[in-house]
Amino acid sequence: MIRNKIWYNLVNSKFKCYYISYSIDKYQKRSIFINSFLAIISISSVSAWAIWEILPLLWAFIIGISNILIAIKPFLHYDKKIKELNEKLTILESIQIEFEKLLYELDIKKINKEIASNDFFIICEKQIKVLRKSDELLLSTDNKIKKKADADTDRYIYNNYKTKC
Repeated sequence: MIRNKIWYNLVNSKFKCYYISYSIDKYQKRSIFINSFLAIISISSVSAWAIWEILPLLWAFIIGISNILIAIKPFLHYDKKIKELNEKLTILESIQIEFEKLLYELDIKKINKEIASNDFFIICEKQIKVLRKSDELLLSTDNKIKKKADADTDRYIYNNYKTKC
């Protein structure tokens, strides 16, 4: 029974590592896009007076969008999300390795079920603390990221344990 608990938490931890990693990537891409867009508009708005005369409505629209982005950017908290998720990911990767080590030690009978059970719950406590969200970290379920994380978890489990989840 404890072996199954360790196994399922190992798989779940690996999935969470992939999910958080892809979430970080998504937030980094969004942040880079917004910052690049604002930089390009700032630079080109002064240097493109000729285009202003040809396409004034288009430029007014682009400048309006950039002003909206400037206004809402502080509320998006992308930098904070990226930093916090990176910290969580580092600890979760360590926890996932602890589950792997625990499973291995139980399988080779280096430890008994009682010790494994005790260690399992200690690791689970660490994981719960790491997965608590801060007030500013709002993560919604992204099905596209979930599918990628599922596929990568399945591939990892198959490549390392020659079994399917």
